[in-house]
Amino acid sequence: MSQNSAAHLFLDLRAGGETAQSAGQIISADTSIRAQVTRLLAGSVTPTDHALARWLLSAETDALAAIGSGASEALYTLVALVARFGDSRDALLIWRARQTTPETRVGVDVEQLARLGLDGVRRYLSRLRDASGPEANEAAEALAWLDEGERDGAFADLASYFAWSDERFGITVSGPT
Repeated sequence: MSQNSAAHLFLDLRAGGETAQSAGQIISADTSIRAQVTRLLAGSVTPTDHALARWLLSAETDALAAIGSGASEALYTLVALVARFGDSRDALLIWRARQTTPETRVGVDVEQLARLGLDGVRRYLSRLRDASGPEANEAAEALAWLDEGERDGAFADLASYFAWSDERFGITVSGPT
């Protein structure tokens, strides 16, 4: 599919409604299109794109999980995009993306989880862990990863890391996020 077609699908996703549903079916089924749409989103992210970034990350995570190995530039970009919104409720989404394959366990940086806000992420994950619900084990593991990152000094210069990440993944904000 051409870049132009991916651009139309991207605009359809942003439009919402039935048009977005049709576009979503095409995008979720095609790795190449998903990668193109991810690049388009990264190049012009707006405050209203949070749900779209979350959906794309879930789709990319599911696609890689189905294969069982490998990693994609789209997944890493989407992790950075979702983290850019700074919503601690995205902690498990980022954790799951990290856990998808052996390659993503190495390639997803703990700093992206920290970008959601260290205190807020700790509170959120602690609540999930302590509630002993279906997400308790994942929350405990994500907290351990966060703690390990802190012990290893990963959060010593988060501002520089975030600037590098935005540049590395081509994230251009077209409004406050």
